[in-house]
Amino acid sequence: MLNLRAALQSLREQWHRAVLSATGIMVGSLAIVLLVSIATGVRADITGQVHELGVNTLVVIPGRIEDGTFNPNLGGASYLKEVDAQRLSKVPGVVRAEPFSFVGGGIRRGNKTATPMLAACTEGWFQMRPVRMQEGHTFAGPEEKQDVVVLGSIAKDQLFGKANSVGEKVQINGRSYTVIGVTEDKKQEQSLFSFGSLQNLVYVPYHRLKTIEPDLPTSRIMVQAATDAEPKQLLKTLDASLGERLDRQMFQVLTQEDLLGLVFKLMGILTWLLTGLTSIALFVGGVGIMTVMLMSVNERAKEIGIRKTVGARRKDIFQQFLFEAIVLAIMGCLAGLLLSWVVSILLTQFTPIKPMITPQIITLAFAVCLGVGCVFGLLPAASAARKDPVAALRME
Repeated sequence: MLNLRAALQSLREQWHRAVLSATGIMVGSLAIVLLVSIATGVRADITGQVHELGVNTLVVIPGRIEDGTFNPNLGGASYLKEVDAQRLSKVPGVVRAEPFSFVGGGIRRGNKTATPMLAACTEGWFQMRPVRMQEGHTFAGPEEKQDVVVLGSIAKDQLFGKANSVGEKVQINGRSYTVIGVTEDKKQEQSLFSFGSLQNLVYVPYHRLKTIEPDLPTSRIMVQAATDAEPKQLLKTLDASLGERLDRQMFQVLTQEDLLGLVFKLMGILTWLLTGLTSIALFVGGVGIMTVMLMSVNERAKEIGIRKTVGARRKDIFQQFLFEAIVLAIMGCLAGLLLSWVVSILLTQFTPIKPMITPQIITLAFAVCLGVGCVFGLLPAASAARKDPVAALRME
């Protein structure tokens, strides 16, 4: 404790130098905390979006995901067809299976345009996953064969503003559609991914679009499983059923865990890569502490000589200077955490990015900064401990 008090007293007397030394650590901890907290927030956001599908929803994709890699077919042609959805709907344990297609292009109304995610779906999709409506209703019955559209809330605001849109006409890829409903997206103002939220898709009838574009590919097949169906066994049954018509490389049935697992694996790799890059700032901060303290050792040689003369051991001097380095690192970490908290609040208030600073992130920041202080404080502490007291007293 005596050596720690001596270290704190020295830092108070030279607080200008202490602040300068701690600045590098502050910048490094700020970068790491913000990066990891943003990644944590994005992860929670993606999890929420996937969970919106419902716990009993399976997705058939036109390719395979193996060992964390995508089949190139996922970005190209789809071999899935509506007949495959009809086949899967007859499998025991399946409530319904519906074709789902992503459509290119955008929406126009007069001189106003919007480019949301367009999707062609059936009435069964809305039964599988009900949506909250801001205006109107979803298509059903005869409307599945008509040129009607259900807008997402962002597209509606871009095209109509606050005005009522139900009954109005919009142009989708050069064809006129009548708006019959607008979905309410509860995440519109809260989510980084609100533009891709399932509640903010713009829906057109699958069967109507199929008559207009006979070659319309089926991008996905959404499968609603019965609540009492055993997931793993159902997955095998669905796989076997589709395998009667398609090659195994042409499709894969995924659960929520599969979808999230791949996303989290890719995000984890990216997060660790960026964390490694931002750690350079901490390394620079550590070098700054070491450099300033090495200069301080020479300037405080007389102080070291006096302490050794009155009975201080080499161990005491070593601990004093090491404590100084650790305290500087902790000061920088605390300042970085405080600044990260302020920036996180600003990002949450004014951007779609929602960082999440968790206790684990705070612990990580403290552990890393403590390690930096220990490692980069060793050389100055050893240099001070080796000082000869007689030679040190002679120095001015």
